[in-house]
Amino acid sequence: MNTVFRKKMIAFTLLLCALTANTMNINARGYDDNDKCSSGLHITGRAEKTVKSDRAVLQLTLSVSGDCYKEMIQKIDHQIEELKTIWIGMDVKPNMIHVDNRKRIRISDLEYGSDKKQNKFSIQYTIVVTMDNLDMVPAVQNTTNTLVEKGFVFSEQSVSYLYSGVAELQKELTKEALKDAEKTATENARVLGLSIEKTPNSVQQSTLSCCSTYDNPKPYENGWNSSTEIENKFSVLVDMNYSFKNDGKNPSSEQ
Repeated sequence: MNTVFRKKMIAFTLLLCALTANTMNINARGYDDNDKCSSGLHITGRAEKTVKSDRAVLQLTLSVSGDCYKEMIQKIDHQIEELKTIWIGMDVKPNMIHVDNRKRIRISDLEYGSDKKQNKFSIQYTIVVTMDNLDMVPAVQNTTNTLVEKGFVFSEQSVSYLYSGVAELQKELTKEALKDAEKTATENARVLGLSIEKTPNSVQQSTLSCCSTYDNPKPYENGWNSSTEIENKFSVLVDMNYSFKNDGKNPSSEQ
């Protein structure tokens, strides 16, 4: 390696320290398909898109308690059917109402820390209602809560949102991230008077992350399956490695 090329490499290293906005670093060693040592760039391509969720998920826990197990089962089954009838009447699709049949049962004779008798049994079912019309969520939730006056007990309740097209979105953003990585590598190499090979040495698997566009405390990896916000920013990152060309134009080929 001649003196000119060494100076270029030193300048290149200093450039990397300054360009903190770009995820780029100089490799002391790069590897091609034959594991040959070569100078190159490690680049992280990025692509982002803000999308609006197209599904709302209401999850609640229905609870009953008493001393007669058989009567309790009948009671909670009746309440579940009543809930289904109400939701379907509000245009919730029947196949989007899911009841987890793995009921949670608690058996107790005495109240904790005392000798006072309490209900012997407690049974809980988790119910998940998915809606593809986000505008109906407040009405469904409010109507459900009014059933408390009829003796329904909801020990837990929450609403979250998701985007059903996330798989296709990741493919779309991955293509943009690949182009971004190639552009970034080309531009930074050009600053040094170098050029890179058109085809990267390696391309890592893309990673998808998601963060709320409202509070955005920090991105959460693989959090795209659900969110408490309707709109969220999705990001895809792709790590790639490029080799410098040795075609007589780069300093490495100068005599």
